[in-house]
Amino acid sequence: MDKSEVDAQRLMQAFYRMAMSRHALFRDRISDYGVTLHQLHLLTYMKESGRVRVTDLSDMMLVSVPTASRMLNTLCDKGLARKKTDDRDRRLIYMEPTPKGKRVVEEVQIRQREMLTKVLQQMPAGEMETFLETMEKVADELKSMSKAEKTKS
Repeated sequence: MDKSEVDAQRLMQAFYRMAMSRHALFRDRISDYGVTLHQLHLLTYMKESGRVRVTDLSDMMLVSVPTASRMLNTLCDKGLARKKTDDRDRRLIYMEPTPKGKRVVEEVQIRQREMLTKVLQQMPAGEMETFLETMEKVADELKSMSKAEKTKS
């Protein structure tokens, strides 16, 4: 493997370890709210985007529409999300978080921010800024590549 492939492997391993550690840290905390990590992601996306179509949510979560529908129905059953029909076209159904769903997202985000702030405070300021800028660039590039791939298919 050349240097860029080794770097890519290290980055993949770091992403995986961060995701697994984050999941382990928050799994118990979010279970207090009766939601899974995937359901929390759906709620967060809805809260940030406003009302969204089920197909948009399935695309965002990289799952089929029926799978996204089941996840959303569970959120509706828990009173965390609701279906809303379009005023102009009654065939269109949108999803949006309920006030309770928004509250869950806000409370979990506060807990996550507090925990990550403790981690980030351990890093020197100059390193932190460089790290964050690099992570944002990687995220932007991956998103662009994802959009380009979707356009091809």
